[in-house]
Amino acid sequence: MSQHATLTTLREINASVVLEAIRADPPISRAEVSRRTGMTKPTVANALDLLVSAGLVRQAEPPGEMHYGAVYFEPVHSLAHVLALDIGTRFVRGALCDLSGTMLARHDERIDDSHPATILRAAVAVRDALAPGGLSGGGAGGLTAEGGGIELVAAGVPGVVDPEEGVIRQSNRPALEGMAIRTGLEAALGVPAEVETDANLAVIGEHALGAGRGIADFAFLSIGAGVGAGLILGNRAHRGHRGAAGEVDDPAPGEDELPDSPSGDALMNLARAWIAAGLRDGDTVLRLDATPEAIFAAASRGDGLASAIVAEEARRIALRIATVSRVVDVELVVLGGGIGLACESILPEINAALAGMLRHPPDVEISALGNAPVLTGGLAHGTRLLRESVATRRISAAAKGSGTAKATAAGSGTAKGSATGSGTAKAIVTGSGTEGR
Repeated sequence: MSQHATLTTLREINASVVLEAIRADPPISRAEVSRRTGMTKPTVANALDLLVSAGLVRQAEPPGEMHYGAVYFEPVHSLAHVLALDIGTRFVRGALCDLSGTMLARHDERIDDSHPATILRAAVAVRDALAPGGLSGGGAGGLTAEGGGIELVAAGVPGVVDPEEGVIRQSNRPALEGMAIRTGLEAALGVPAEVETDANLAVIGEHALGAGRGIADFAFLSIGAGVGAGLILGNRAHRGHRGAAGEVDDPAPGEDELPDSPSGDALMNLARAWIAAGLRDGDTVLRLDATPEAIFAAASRGDGLASAIVAEEARRIALRIATVSRVVDVELVVLGGGIGLACESILPEINAALAGMLRHPPDVEISALGNAPVLTGGLAHGTRLLRESVATRRISAAAKGSGTAKATAAGSGTAKGSATGSGTAKAIVTGSGTEGR
């Protein structure tokens, strides 16, 4: 490798380190970046020169009044956007964010079935509602034409996603089984797609902004039409060899469901059998067409049969939590999904059941993210990936442009000032001689 190539690579690495420092605590001065990264001030100045040329950072207003003439920098967030999708039973939910990771806008598109064509049409409708024209001429959430478009989709689906092929496996919805979801979304939306099991994105969302923030080992247990768990182990999402980690309710081949499943379908099968018997005895207000919401509400009002059904659901949920805890010893389990979010009133029953199953049961909480943990996780996961790709692309292009300019200047005797790309950029980087005070 030539000396020029080695120096260029080192400069790009330094720029990436400085960019992360700026992203971590903006606005930030050059002197503070130097202190936090351990780099010399000239090295930081060189990196800032490259980052400004790449359009990744810009000069910012100093915080407070006592800044002694120091120049501060902040990241430019509007360069690209992430579209997060949560493909559910009744809705395809979507959210949009820029490189800050902050949700800018959200839209839910109702669906009547789970046919792949329906899912893809809904995904396009969500995209169009959030970002008309892909943000090319303005867009949702206060975005302007100066901002970049959607460059990545991060989608959560109800089933295991083959990590190599991007195909849905083991879905609780037969219509989605075998769907090539990744290539389908990429073709429909025109950008690369990252596809995960919905529980995996949910646990990433809880780790980023929910109950699992700051916790190294915890699980998200989604209980709705189906049941699945997402795992954070050692502060990292754990997917398993085939992407099937957390499938704690997966029945044997040829079976529809486990006999003690806490899923919504299994709960209703149990409820209908018990309600039929209860109606014969005349000791319940429940009817055969009662919904899970009606059953939980009747239990809260003291209906004996409803309370028995809910107590059985608490036992089944505790069994799934115990299964996870025995293997990976998590500190916390967060409950989500349609059924999981309704379990606030039966947390005492769940904890009591766990106490009889485990020596050291985990804490159990209800998700505070409501119906948005998958979207929150999609934005967090997509932002991390997109930040890296945008930074790599722009830093590399700026470094090559800088190298070309320097070579031209050396060959023509042009003044050194032109090698920085612009006098303005150079002024921003050098700042004031009093910055280090």
